[in-house]
Amino acid sequence: MFLFSCDFQNEDIVCEVGKYQLTEDELDEIILLNDGSLDNSEDRDKAIEEWVDMQLLKLELEEKAPEVLNSNQQKVEKELAERNLFELENQFIRENLDSIITDSEIQTYYEKHRENYVSQSYIVRALYLKVADTLGNHNAIAESFLLKNDKHIEDVKKYANLYATNFYFEDKKWIYFEDLVRDIPISESKKKELIVNRDNAIFKESGFTHFINILDYRLKNISSPMEVEKKLIEKHILKRRVNALREKARETIIENVRQKYKVNYR
Repeated sequence: MFLFSCDFQNEDIVCEVGKYQLTEDELDEIILLNDGSLDNSEDRDKAIEEWVDMQLLKLELEEKAPEVLNSNQQKVEKELAERNLFELENQFIRENLDSIITDSEIQTYYEKHRENYVSQSYIVRALYLKVADTLGNHNAIAESFLLKNDKHIEDVKKYANLYATNFYFEDKKWIYFEDLVRDIPISESKKKELIVNRDNAIFKESGFTHFINILDYRLKNISSPMEVEKKLIEKHILKRRVNALREKARETIIENVRQKYKVNYR
């Protein structure tokens, strides 16, 4: 049978379970670790009961399987040592990290990893027409926009000059598709379908009708400007410096503490 008591005249000791004692300072740490309040009696009682249960389980295992208890304690000590070392590594990094990054370093990184900042965009040859819904000849425009013959092309240009609030008829020139459809309410899936099928479509929104006809398309590589990527590049450079310091930190910390503290082998 294990005896425990939580009524002591010694003000520093809060509770005792077998050979284990809980001090006032340790209790405060447990309460705060559980996000409790030091002034709340319920938080205090809960922390004490949790600690009591932990010690009782420890005593029970010590009686029934001491080798398992010892193995568990060794594992806990090893994990704790790794956590302590990790915190010391973080402190080493904070003390030794050079956080100043020059424009030259950013430029060098950008040039060396330029392929990471290249994306592909569609360019198209197309016709585009935006007409107010107050006009009543949309069917004629839609028919002409199919471009079944040369007359249709001329009709579309005539409609554009007379009625369009916006249009693009440079059918021999390439334009970025996103620039062409910036005012059109169109989903990403519909965009791709429209492009790869070299299709035509009609979209309506806010009192306007948009006519678009894709004649041809290509994929073009686009490099994101360095100024746009500058903040991200700075983060990459800092991360590399942190990783380099972390590789160095472990060996340096172990070497320093061995020199700082006396070790006696027996």
